[in-house]
Amino acid sequence: MSTVVDERARPGFIGEVWNEHRGWVVSFAVFGISLLIWKLHGGETAFPPGWIEAFPFAEQVDAFDKWLRPYIQPTTRAAAAGAVWLYEILVDFLTFTQWQVVFVILVLPAFAYGGLRLGLLAIVGVSSFLVLDFWDESMETLSLMSISILISVIIGVLLGILASQSDRFEAVVKPILDTMQTLPAFVYLIPAFYLFGIGPPGAILATVIYALPPVVRLTNLGIRQVPAGIDEAATSFGATRLQSLVKVKIPLAMPSIKLGVNQTVMMALALVVLATFIGSPGLGDVVYSGLVRLNVGKALEGGLAIVFMAVLLDRVTYAMGHVEHRSVSQHDHVFRLFPQSWENFKPVLYLEYGIDWIWRRVAEAGNLVALLIATAIYSGAALVDSGFAQKLREFLVARSFLLASLVLIAILMLLDAYGDVFGKFPRAWEYSFRTPVNQYMDELVTSEVFYAITKSIREGLYLGLINPLNVFLKGLPWWYTTGLFVAAAYLFSGRALAIGTLIGFLFIGATDLWSYGMITLSTVTVSVLICFLLGVPLGIMAAHNKAVDTLLKPVLDTMQTLPVFVYLVPVVMLFGAGQVSAVIATVVYALPPLVRCTTLGIRELPEQIDEVSNSFGASMLQTLTKIKIPMAIPAIMVGVNQGIMMALAMEVVTPLIGGKGLGLQVFDGMNRASIGISLEAGIGIVMLAIILDRLSQAWTRTQRQAMGLS
Repeated sequence: MSTVVDERARPGFIGEVWNEHRGWVVSFAVFGISLLIWKLHGGETAFPPGWIEAFPFAEQVDAFDKWLRPYIQPTTRAAAAGAVWLYEILVDFLTFTQWQVVFVILVLPAFAYGGLRLGLLAIVGVSSFLVLDFWDESMETLSLMSISILISVIIGVLLGILASQSDRFEAVVKPILDTMQTLPAFVYLIPAFYLFGIGPPGAILATVIYALPPVVRLTNLGIRQVPAGIDEAATSFGATRLQSLVKVKIPLAMPSIKLGVNQTVMMALALVVLATFIGSPGLGDVVYSGLVRLNVGKALEGGLAIVFMAVLLDRVTYAMGHVEHRSVSQHDHVFRLFPQSWENFKPVLYLEYGIDWIWRRVAEAGNLVALLIATAIYSGAALVDSGFAQKLREFLVARSFLLASLVLIAILMLLDAYGDVFGKFPRAWEYSFRTPVNQYMDELVTSEVFYAITKSIREGLYLGLINPLNVFLKGLPWWYTTGLFVAAAYLFSGRALAIGTLIGFLFIGATDLWSYGMITLSTVTVSVLICFLLGVPLGIMAAHNKAVDTLLKPVLDTMQTLPVFVYLVPVVMLFGAGQVSAVIATVVYALPPLVRCTTLGIRELPEQIDEVSNSFGASMLQTLTKIKIPMAIPAIMVGVNQGIMMALAMEVVTPLIGGKGLGLQVFDGMNRASIGISLEAGIGIVMLAIILDRLSQAWTRTQRQAMGLS
């Protein structure tokens, strides 16, 4: 009898298919209905003209700007004048001081915080500015960044401290930071351009706003993560709340604060390079002028200088946040120039030991000089106050490298001021590869084989993916597309996201940007799809093969370090301008997080999975497709989420190489000096970013809950 009941209780074939493949069934059903509606609707969709006329957003913003500007511009121009004053002081010092002095100033922090290996990297990076003949442009970019980072860190640390001490203030700041981090970088240039003018002031103040969130978040997080017991112990010893904060919590939170500074530095570089569109000088202007004039060699040289600066700043600021104080014995091998697997090769080992010995002797000489200076200062201070002198001597000895560095810089500056011992950088040492690159590109473009390959890629992407999806999305009725996204938002996240999604799509339509919005949506969809098809297999290979992981890691590190602007150079070199090039540049930019998240998701799975699946006779491919990939889907979706956000950020830059969509409208507004047009397009991008971000996060959350991982 029980057997009969069990058989009846079993679902039929349709029920089994529904339970096992519910997501795919719903997806195909929605696609089929959408295709039918698209076929019946016919033609490009049009938002109701009456709604567009009733919502003149751009005109109202332009009118408000004209009314507000006379009242607010005196304040903004005063702030801009202060920023320019600081910028001019720094850029004059860096460009008019002898390059040897500036070279030493820039290289010494790498030696101080990263040792010999990072110091050698710094020498190569800073030398590239001289060799490529971009010294002045590099110093201009560095000056803009230094002023921006200084202001960002001061404001950001103060806001982070306030947020850590007040839950109410944190609740107010958090959504503002969320919005600031969601906005594409280019959008910050619009208000900066109109309020602070073109050139350095607009670039500095836009960079400050853009680079602020990481240091605020990580300062707040670092202070809040200090154990409560430490705070209680400080209070029990009579410390006030302010003393506990300054003497205990902030010092313990310094690693987190330094990490925030590192992230701020990288974001600042990304926007400073983009600020060339509002007249900012520096390396970004070199790349932009090369792109505009189709001088690929010049753009590539400028891009290479930006890469060196980005890698150097990233490594140095990261090292500053991860300083390890450890004693090193005389026989330790602390310097490694080559991989450790090469140590069995005696010449490599002896070379490293030789460099290591020289490095130790140089360090000892510097420490000796610093010790002598510290002793002299101690002797002078001891005549006044012996207790203060002892503390001063301990402070100076503990910072012997810093003291020796300051002495070296002072000597070099005195020689520069009162002697003629330095010369200009020798012209014979400069090297420019723009001419051979341009010649090679001319030959490559005229090659029939290369033309056939690039043509097949362009036609395949455009005719197979980009154009069909453009036609499909633009041909769906606006109410249907809006309803589809609102329904998805409600199912995955609830009423709040559904209302936000409805407002976002209605705003895009009512501002007469529906067609541009659908082009942006299709471009992002195609880009993320290609990233998924490439990134997941690469991530799986890296998770299972150490050689592949070793090969991919430096490539992905470099790709994530590069500013957005640099990706346009190789794409223009190989594929010319157009919407296909925009998609390819977006894929290159958005690929790293998907590869990394896939690798991480599979590696974090328990090792027992392989043992259990092998015991049941499953092959490696079956274990991967049936167990590991489904279990790693939440991690993979985090990579997809990051890819979507990076693709939308890239959409604002790709109009430079023929990209279309909302980013093109941002450029159009700037060209027409209309803050309203630029702002409504920027808000449209932000709304799409928030909708897609929250949808992908909500879907990932439901997957984690279904797998019991929440």
